[in-house]
Amino acid sequence: MIEIEKIEDRRRLRLKLLQNLYALWFSTGPEALTGTKKELYPDHEHLKAYHYLIGKELIIISPSGERPEERLTILISAKGIDYVEERLLRKSEG
Repeated sequence: MIEIEKIEDRRRLRLKLLQNLYALWFSTGPEALTGTKKELYPDHEHLKAYHYLIGKELIIISPSGERPEERLTILISAKGIDYVEERLLRKSEG
C-alpha cells in the first residue's frame, strides 16, 4: 500500500529541487546546478524526483565536462519558472 506520508515527502523534495534551481537561475552566480551523478543523485529518491521533473518538462539535464557520462548540468526550464512563480503567487494571494 502507498503511504500518504511518502507521497508528501516526494512532492516536497520535487518542489525543493525546483525552487533551488529557480533561485540559481535568478542569482548572480551560476545559473545551473552542475555535478557528478553521485553528487546530484545522492539517493534513489533524488534520481526519481529529477526524472519526474524532466518528464514534466520543468527542468533540463544535459551532460557537461570532459566526461559527459559522469558530469551533468541541471537547469530550470521556462515552464519550470512559470510553475514556481504561479505556485508562489497563488500561495501569497490565498
